[in-house]
Amino acid sequence: MAAPLRMPDLGTVEGDVVLVRWLKAEGDVVALGEPLFEVETDKGVSEVECALAGELVKLVVAAGARAGAGEVIAYVRQPGEPAGLGALPRKVAPAIRALAEKWGVDLSTVAASGPGGLVTREDVLRARGPAGAAAARAPTVSAAPTVSAAPTAASAPAAPTRAGVLSRHQASIARAVAQSHREKPTFRVNAAVDMTRAVAFREEGKQSGSAVRYDAIFVKAAAAAIAEHPVLRSWMKGEEVVEHPDITVAFAVGVGDELYAPAVKAADRKGVNEISREMDGLARKAEGRSLLPPDTEGSCFLVSNLGMFPISSFDSVIYPDHSAALAVGAITPTPVADGGGVRVAPLAVLTLTVDHRLINGRRAAQFLARVKEILETGAFA
Repeated sequence: MAAPLRMPDLGTVEGDVVLVRWLKAEGDVVALGEPLFEVETDKGVSEVECALAGELVKLVVAAGARAGAGEVIAYVRQPGEPAGLGALPRKVAPAIRALAEKWGVDLSTVAASGPGGLVTREDVLRARGPAGAAAARAPTVSAAPTVSAAPTAASAPAAPTRAGVLSRHQASIARAVAQSHREKPTFRVNAAVDMTRAVAFREEGKQSGSAVRYDAIFVKAAAAAIAEHPVLRSWMKGEEVVEHPDITVAFAVGVGDELYAPAVKAADRKGVNEISREMDGLARKAEGRSLLPPDTEGSCFLVSNLGMFPISSFDSVIYPDHSAALAVGAITPTPVADGGGVRVAPLAVLTLTVDHRLINGRRAAQFLARVKEILETGAFA
């Protein structure tokens, strides 16, 4: 008998994942450990290896459908086993089974297109033949009730238009943001930071042809502060506190309407110039929509910089497996008191958003004060 192949547990923050595409077709012979299909999770798109060897006799989950860990997604037959599919379990609702009996359709021959291998009405009608396929394509129309009068075209409300659907990546981000909003009670602190040292450091780099990204300066400052406040590398998983093994810092990259969060590994152990070069490469991959799961995995903190726009300050959303995020506004020339006089300094407002279940106001203030100190003294260099 053919053996079921199940969706493995991919360790995602979501209950299920999208099976993007199959790399093998029904009838193909697959080897143990061979790439079999691609999935999209909150981390990106990656290949999944086959956990069984043999002939792929049935694909249960269609490309584009969602499946949870442990759910049957295909069947694999060993050499010498019967090739028939009649013994394979089927997901059929009673109403669909009754429709199949009415039209004389053998359910074991029907290709299921519903989520998780569910047989739909359209599947049964297509299996019936050309007449059934036409019926499957036709919209379902219910009988209209008799009314005494109908609204005129002028008085009838305009039908809503559908602007489109989210891409798989956008949908993944939307689910992560919604989950974070539901689960995390947030607390915010902000501080104005004198960016004189940072601006000067960047200008010196320009003169030597190695100007760093402002993002890299903020990532380095945040990573150095996290090393001194390790609670910022932890997050709440239910009632358990989980600590990330490394200080890997993600940074937000907007590409059109899509948001990506590539990550700089071990940012606390790298110099700001190295971080800047790495961020350049990751940003290019994000813009080309070619980020791989290793480019986005393992981060403990997010830096989001909108300083290229005339935005004084904003709040950043905390990722599901983070406990905090840092938002950076524009660097603005601002009059400040200086030794009894007044000078104009480049100030930027930094806003730290934290999960208040894990990080209290005092700790948040201490962390942001340390980030401010690192930036203002040039300790990031």
